[in-house]
Amino acid sequence: MRRILRLRRDGLARTALLLVAACVLASLTAASLAYDVATDTPVPVPSGLAFVRTGAYATRYEAWGAPSSDPVVLVHGAFESVATWRPVARLLAPATHVEAYDLEGYGYTEHVGPYTTASLAAQLAAFLSARHLHHPVLVGHSLGAGVIARFVLDHPGVAAGVVFVDGDGLSVTFPGTWVPNALPEPFRTAAYRAVVRNRALVSAIFGLTCGPGCPTLTPDQLTEVQRPFLVAGAERALLAYVGRPVVGVTAGELVKVRSPDLAAAVVFGAQDDEYDGAAPAATAARIGAPAPVVIHGCGHLSLWSHPRQVAAVVDGVLARVGARSG
Repeated sequence: MRRILRLRRDGLARTALLLVAACVLASLTAASLAYDVATDTPVPVPSGLAFVRTGAYATRYEAWGAPSSDPVVLVHGAFESVATWRPVARLLAPATHVEAYDLEGYGYTEHVGPYTTASLAAQLAAFLSARHLHHPVLVGHSLGAGVIARFVLDHPGVAAGVVFVDGDGLSVTFPGTWVPNALPEPFRTAAYRAVVRNRALVSAIFGLTCGPGCPTLTPDQLTEVQRPFLVAGAERALLAYVGRPVVGVTAGELVKVRSPDLAAAVVFGAQDDEYDGAAPAATAARIGAPAPVVIHGCGHLSLWSHPRQVAAVVDGVLARVGARSG
């Protein structure tokens, strides 16, 4: 009899726990659904932006400086936009023509996939053609280094020079990238919006990525970082990026980037914890660049925290390109 009573108590306890879990899940689901509905209106794209047609979609861009030979084209990294390049662009503009654009799936470029390395390199090719930019120096930050590496391989002889900034150009798959897409609805949407709509959290993530010595975002700068994640299509594009290997090429392909006709340079933050300490030198050796410039007191956003040092590296490549053409 005691055994029967104990079994009944255990069964009742399990049933109670299951009921509590079911109630919690139902409450979380209802709360997530309500939050999704309340935040379902996308933020509009700001007015007054410049766009150019790149195949089947429009690419947003900004330009600085008068037209010049060997223009500089800036390619941003993951979770970034044109805005991230402005400090460097303004330093370069007095001496050369500079343009930057939003990669497909980021910023205010139309959100049209498939967001692969090949498609991003094709976007760059279409952008150069549409903007009539000949013999450019291509500068890629982080993921952007992979984009320009693929472009140089697909379009040899077009670029006059390349600069890899906080990026090795290699494709890699990080563990756990399947998690966001595996999260069922409505939780996935609620989780995404809870992060990107929280200004304090977005600012903290930016600061941690930027590293030591990074200037605090002003309210307007924070809006420029946050707003692209709130426009129509941004959520779908970001989840597509997260679920794939990092944009880039293989190590075997990267060594084919090097050419006596291509000026190359590499610059990294010394405190960039996204790469090991050997990455700068290894990257420079692969693409035929001189010894890398390593900026002390700098994390993964050297273009933002140390724009003068990054601009100086680009100026050095422009000088080498000019010497060759002269």
